Amino acid sequence: MNHHSEIRNKLVESERRLSTLMTNLPGMAYRCRFDKNWTMEFISKGCQKLTGYFPNELMNNNVLAYQDLIHEEDSDGVWEQVKSKVKQNKPFQIKYRIITATGEEKWVWEQGTAVKDENDEIMALEGFITDITDIKKAEQELIEKEKIVRELKDKLQEETVYLQEEIKLTSNFEEIITKSPKFRKVLKDIEQVASTDSTVLIQGETGTGKELIARAIHNNSNRSGRALIKLNCAALAPELIESELFGHEKGAFTGAYNKKAGRFELADKGTIFLDEIGELPLNLQVKLLRVLQEGEFERLGGTKTLKTDVRVIAATNRNLEIAVEKGDFREDLYYRLNVFPVFVPPLRERKEDIPLLIHYFVKKYAAKTGRQIRETSEKVLKSLTEYNWPGNVRELENIIERAVVLCAGSRLIFGSWVPENKINSKYEILTLEENERNHIIRALEATNWRVSGEKGAARLLDIKRTTLESRMKKLDISRPK
Repeated sequence: MNHHSEIRNKLVESERRLSTLMTNLPGMAYRCRFDKNWTMEFISKGCQKLTGYFPNELMNNNVLAYQDLIHEEDSDGVWEQVKSKVKQNKPFQIKYRIITATGEEKWVWEQGTAVKDENDEIMALEGFITDITDIKKAEQELIEKEKIVRELKDKLQEETVYLQEEIKLTSNFEEIITKSPKFRKVLKDIEQVASTDSTVLIQGETGTGKELIARAIHNNSNRSGRALIKLNCAALAPELIESELFGHEKGAFTGAYNKKAGRFELADKGTIFLDEIGELPLNLQVKLLRVLQEGEFERLGGTKTLKTDVRVIAATNRNLEIAVEKGDFREDLYYRLNVFPVFVPPLRERKEDIPLLIHYFVKKYAAKTGRQIRETSEKVLKSLTEYNWPGNVRELENIIERAVVLCAGSRLIFGSWVPENKINSKYEILTLEENERNHIIRALEATNWRVSGEKGAARLLDIKRTTLESRMKKLDISRPK
């Protein structure tokens, strides 16, 4: 008897512990029949906290079945998931929504397993259901936040791309569009010199965009708040250049009815850009040298010395070294201007930029003319990339402007407007620069790459060593490795 009562006590104790455990669980334990109603045979006390119903209201579907609590959008899915897991002899874990007695929507997590009899028939399901509404809410918030962050990131990326395009087009390097390593190096040099007050000499063929480079230097300098004053020395008659640069007093010459301030006065605290400096007459070269050295000049017909604080940027498409040797350009002025030389590569040396520039100019002139051009044919891109562009970017821009005007559809197609490389008999005419490059390389090869001395290439070419060295630098000639 003693043995029996010991077992009974153990059983009672075990049931009490189980009951305590069930009561304190943060959810609801259950046993139910394997039917779609989830007909409950047993439910722990946690039922009330979870669902708002007392256990006996749900047991045997007294007031309503547990199935009725499951959110209608989830109930079929829940049943299908449970059935498929039970058939595979696996425990199930599911998440779904229930509607509580007070109409509140809760997310629950249920894990359970099938109980089988000796014939392997399913008698019941046993499991545990817990409230995960807060976790789901946090998860949802996280998803929402991630979505907002993603949208913001995308928007930011778009804006960045847009702004970068805008910056390319309007600020630092105005219309300088490039992915050419050679030209990028030029832009890097410009960035470094821009913040100083050094005189810059921009050298390059006609149409390479020397004025854009000058603007870029000015815009990136600490004078960018002041004016950039420009004068093209080749566009004016020699007698007019002096009064344009230095101004004149009333009556200084016939027709000088009023006093006039020159460009150097207007450019005070700013930048002056002297384009085609190689065309400046010799008598004015002396006066320019004085402004560069002393910051002083007189108006034409005046006696008063004026002071100016100006940064000078000059540009030329002429070879000034040759002009110096011929006596057309003062050597002292050349050295004073050539403090920081910038060589702008011709378009044929930065062919990777041609498609970018085409796209840019098509967009620019399509907007101007109201054309709806959305793409450029491959044939056009190929032909324009193969062309040698003697007139450089300016020639490309003019040709694209014409092409856009002639274009009827939304696609820029091949036509008679596309230029062709002119082949002279069986030899292509090379540019002077290409000829010069080949000639210097031949001289260097003949002298085993000696530049100076009796047996040097400079002697062979009959030019100064320094001239040859700077030509080699400009034409990017170096001894093959």
